[in-house]
Amino acid sequence: MHTIDIRGERLQAGAATLRSTLSELLDRLYARDGALEPGRLHALVVTDDMPHAASGGAPAEMPPLLRQDDGKGFTLYLAAPFVDQSLAGEADQLLHLVHALHRELWRAQIAAGGADTAPADALAAQFAPIAALMLDEYRANRSSAWSLPGDADLLLPHLLRLLDELPVASERALADYRIDGDLETLVGLGVARLTHLMQTTAFCMGYLAGLGRTAADIAPELQTGIAASMLGREWPRIAALLAGAAASEGEARTLQTDMLRTRVIAVLGQMGLGARLGPDGTVWMDVAEASARATAEAVSRLGPLH
Repeated sequence: MHTIDIRGERLQAGAATLRSTLSELLDRLYARDGALEPGRLHALVVTDDMPHAASGGAPAEMPPLLRQDDGKGFTLYLAAPFVDQSLAGEADQLLHLVHALHRELWRAQIAAGGADTAPADALAAQFAPIAALMLDEYRANRSSAWSLPGDADLLLPHLLRLLDELPVASERALADYRIDGDLETLVGLGVARLTHLMQTTAFCMGYLAGLGRTAADIAPELQTGIAASMLGREWPRIAALLAGAAASEGEARTLQTDMLRTRVIAVLGQMGLGARLGPDGTVWMDVAEASARATAEAVSRLGPLH
């Protein structure tokens, strides 16, 4: 029997029905997906007062679902308005709730597995968090893909927009750097954009792998756009490495994630930044080499810089 905690005076009138509905939903998820460990879920809490997603204050918008982990398991928090809308709306809204729970159960189980072997050097350590995030997203989405609603777009259109916007954004950032010399800001922007791109890429690849489909199966123009983008050459390599890492453990997984990090660094190079291990054992990051003429042409194309 799962612990379903309904918090808030507004919710008490229908608490018994809500508790029964959510308990049955969890029972069916765990019965359908035998790889999940039900004993790690402490409670499912429905509340109008969600825990803060981060320290320093409440988020601007209430998230629909949050998870809090401890050493023995985890607690899931569902925002009451999200639950109300899901249960009172059309069938596809309920399916979105089911999938959100299913995916978060997998994320919790993956997080409980702990970190892989420590990186061998500072360069590996610099990009290890991105590779680990990618693998976690890939594994959770691949494992929960069967509960996806039929109208889900797998975030592929968002990925395509990112790939369309990044070259111009990267070029402008490089032009700004060549004017103000602020390498720290350039690197910070580049790594933040790289992290978001790689997480989105792994998110999409996980769903595609779980469904046994390709981007071209979803829509030919998506595959065409990806192939023509800065990610075109790396897409099949990253997909193969994520699949290999997800299917292996121990040293075999470490080898796959080490190779995945090299592909992440290669994508960073496509964004105009290079990363290498310096002779002193620290990470050196700088802009890719470019001629003065190329820089002038880039600045001219971009127009006034602010």
